[in-house]
Amino acid sequence: MTETSKPRGFSRRSFIKGAAALTAAGALVGCAPKTDDKDEVDSSIAESPDQIFSGTCRGNCGGGCFLNVHVRDGQVVRTSARDMPDPQYNRICTKGLTHVGRMYGANRVMYPMKRVGERGSGDFERISWDEALDTIAEKWKGYTEQYGPTAIMFFLGSGNYAALSGSCNSVGAYQRFVNAMGCSYCSLDVDAAVGFGSSRATGGIDLANELTDRKNAKTQVIWGNNPTISLMHTMHFFLEAKENGTRFVVIDPVYNATVSKADWWVPVKGGTDGALALSVLNVMFENGWIDDDTLRNKTNCGLLIKEDGTFLRMSELGVEPTKGDPDPLTGEPTVIDPPAVWDGAASKAVAFSETTAPALEGVPDVNGVKVQTVYENAMSHISQYPPATAAAICGLTEDHIHELARIYHEDGPVTTEIMMGMNHYRNGHYSAWPVYLVSLLTGNAGKPGAAIGQSEEYLPQMVYSNSKAACYPTDASGKPCPGQANLIHTVQIQDVLETGKLLGQDLTIKSAYIHCSNPVVTMCDHDYTTGWFDKLEFVVVADMCMTETCKHADIVLPSAHWFEQVDLGFLFSSHPYLLWQDKCVEPLGEAKPDFQIFGLLLEKMGKGEFWNITEEEYLETLLDTEYWKSVGCTVEKLKNDKAARIYPEGDKIASAEVFGTETGRINLYQDKVKRAYVSAHEVDESIERGLHWETPTFAGEDREYRATYPFHLLSEHMRTHTHTQWWDCEYVKEYEPEPIVRINPDDAAEMGIAEGDVVKLFNDQGFVVMKAAINAGLPRKMISSARSWQIDDFIDGHFASLPSREYNQVCANQAFNDVAVAIEKM
Repeated sequence: MTETSKPRGFSRRSFIKGAAALTAAGALVGCAPKTDDKDEVDSSIAESPDQIFSGTCRGNCGGGCFLNVHVRDGQVVRTSARDMPDPQYNRICTKGLTHVGRMYGANRVMYPMKRVGERGSGDFERISWDEALDTIAEKWKGYTEQYGPTAIMFFLGSGNYAALSGSCNSVGAYQRFVNAMGCSYCSLDVDAAVGFGSSRATGGIDLANELTDRKNAKTQVIWGNNPTISLMHTMHFFLEAKENGTRFVVIDPVYNATVSKADWWVPVKGGTDGALALSVLNVMFENGWIDDDTLRNKTNCGLLIKEDGTFLRMSELGVEPTKGDPDPLTGEPTVIDPPAVWDGAASKAVAFSETTAPALEGVPDVNGVKVQTVYENAMSHISQYPPATAAAICGLTEDHIHELARIYHEDGPVTTEIMMGMNHYRNGHYSAWPVYLVSLLTGNAGKPGAAIGQSEEYLPQMVYSNSKAACYPTDASGKPCPGQANLIHTVQIQDVLETGKLLGQDLTIKSAYIHCSNPVVTMCDHDYTTGWFDKLEFVVVADMCMTETCKHADIVLPSAHWFEQVDLGFLFSSHPYLLWQDKCVEPLGEAKPDFQIFGLLLEKMGKGEFWNITEEEYLETLLDTEYWKSVGCTVEKLKNDKAARIYPEGDKIASAEVFGTETGRINLYQDKVKRAYVSAHEVDESIERGLHWETPTFAGEDREYRATYPFHLLSEHMRTHTHTQWWDCEYVKEYEPEPIVRINPDDAAEMGIAEGDVVKLFNDQGFVVMKAAINAGLPRKMISSARSWQIDDFIDGHFASLPSREYNQVCANQAFNDVAVAIEKM
């Protein structure tokens, strides 16, 4: 069902350069061409009214704009904001308004292509779908026969948060394809540090309230987040709360658009958030603002730690472990062996749940075993960061720290909004743990106006969807699909290609399939990424546009634009809705939805029975659970209403009654160190169990590296790009036409750099050359630039060559902000 509207006062032939003559010679065979579009338009010709379809913008900004897609004469001519069921969520941004430029731009991939030049050269020739599919199947069958299906590696990005043709983590249809193939899988490893670190405190539960709850906070703290640029759809909730009397506090190293709206700015040095949080905790404990009842009954502070760093457990005191619920991964019963605390009244160690008054310090040896409490361990870390020490590390005054502590103690309820600012450092998870503790230990979570976390409304989709039935198909005889074979992290790929082994086990990778991703640009260490691409024998990339990654492919497949297919917008940061995507127009050229491409590939591989499902059937299967039925979220409702709420009505308020930790309480210590990735490197578990903090590996001011490379390089988001998406859209290039590096005016003056000068940023990893822009919002010795451009956009070099690919010892996370460089005027 579509709607109609009167046409706008402009010709359909004037809306985009390059859309007039799709058959003209293009810059790349198989891509849409540019023209000068100088044809005269006869204004007397009557124009047909627009058809209006439902659409959703679903790149990894997470905004999820709900759109009206206006179609005239079979082409999309514009987009506009569509009404949400709750109009508070009505928004549209620059990217949502410029889809026409993406759909009909000169870099649009129109047809299947095969490489005829060197990798990276962009030399391709057009081929048919039959040739493309046959070539892929022939290669993959050969690799499978010789090495097994694990010789094929699936690489997933986050370029399309939709259920059918997108990248919705483990519930998207791509997972069905991977499971049917039985192939290897490569993890993207981005944006992981905050979630990994905060889960040490919380056990991974969601503590973020719905955005509509911001009005209930007495204080809002934006910590490591710049929503006016990167989550602009959410900003009005903060400002409306501020207008109603909520104090608006921003913790950020840069004076940016969000800071300009703040009542109070805390200009913390980049990457030192953990030291600030530990010092705030220091002030709270010194002032007695965290009471003993909270520590004894809402945290694990009373647990006893042995000298080897593990908890003293009741089995060591003669109490037999019991069996619990089956482990969902192994099916085996879990073993329940409670950790012990010291019951002072009984003068003995008991299970943590058997007393409400465990000792917090001064516990004697237990059965000859020397112990300390979690409280004592935590205080040994917190005591290292009195305000004077932390102020010097963080570039603040002691008053900043005292006031921030007072706010969390007195000016609640406090909502703390965290996004990617501290996420992109190698020390990010060390910072996230104490930052979360600041809120949790002051009771600023789990009630109206009191919350902490990222405003990403995705948990019901991940937890309550019927992913087993949707993503793990069986054949006609009931035999299950092979399933995903393994998990390779990007930092391990080159080693696997060179040695033929993954963690000591044989693994030969010959081919990669790249889906919803542009890794040559977005991954750290450009030379490393292009290096492992070059070592692969056969690379297939499916994309809408001829990205830099496409130029390193052997076969490029034309993916349909979001408006050229039916889909379901599934994972968003700025609203709690699933959004229906109508098929608005036919795919341009010979493009196909990725959902269909997966089916065609499986058919050629002799695995078509695993894809014996239509788009609607897949979505019906995915939503076939009691939860989705309970909130009235069905495919039929989505087709009719175009939007369905993922929660019951009323502001969603997270619960902080029971945490996902072993004790169900807030953790200040863990005795079992979870690793986000497995590597051959030895892990120093002693620094992962408690509240350890350290400066960023490269950007830390105390690091020797900064003596050679004195500038901290911050990777910023752009208003007009979502990572590398929209980089080629001519509309947005009018506003941000080329990459620039922003430099503090005093630093620039010292180096003789003026606005528009060409400069070189370099370190021992690589270099990039671009123009300079003078920006007084940056502190001394910090510069910023966006990692949103392709190699041809830079004067020389590549921005992605500057950050190191190496991970923290336990956290698989690309550290885009943990970068230091030197600057040279060209």
